[in-house]
Order: sequence, then C-alpha cells, then structure tokens
Amino acid sequence: MSGKIVQMPPRVLDIGDAASYLAMSVGTFRTQVLPHVRQIALSARRRGYLVSDLDRWIDQQAGGGTELPASANPWDMMS
Repeated sequence: MSGKIVQMPPRVLDIGDAASYLAMSVGTFRTQVLPHVRQIALSARRRGYLVSDLDRWIDQQAGGGTELPASANPWDMMS
C-alpha cells in the first residue's frame, strides 16, 4: 500500500447538507425535494438522502433524467 489517503465523496447527506448541495434552504428542500426523493434511515431519528437521488431530481428540474419510482429498490438499479 502506498500510504496515500483517498478521500471519497459522501453517498448520503443529511438534510442540511442535502439542501446545501442543491443550493437551497432546508425549508425549500422539505417542500420541493423531499416528496420526490427516498429517505434513508441513518438511525432511529436521523434521515439521509442519496446523492444519486438528489442528482436525479436536479436533472429532472433541468429537463433531463429519469423519474424515480416511489418504491424503487436501489439494488435494481445496479445492473
């Protein structure tokens, strides 16, 4: 091993970071985005949001991308 530290971008963001990632307030995120992305249970009280879902949502807003089914299984997309 070379001893280099590899920094990887996060795959899941909490609500504050997810809102910042999309350049909006948490309140706007709750009303505009939250109904359209999956929530991942990080703990009993914390929820996270997949960066890939956030990217898909912003692509839809820009007129591209694909619709994310409400009951989508993330493992189905890994083929």
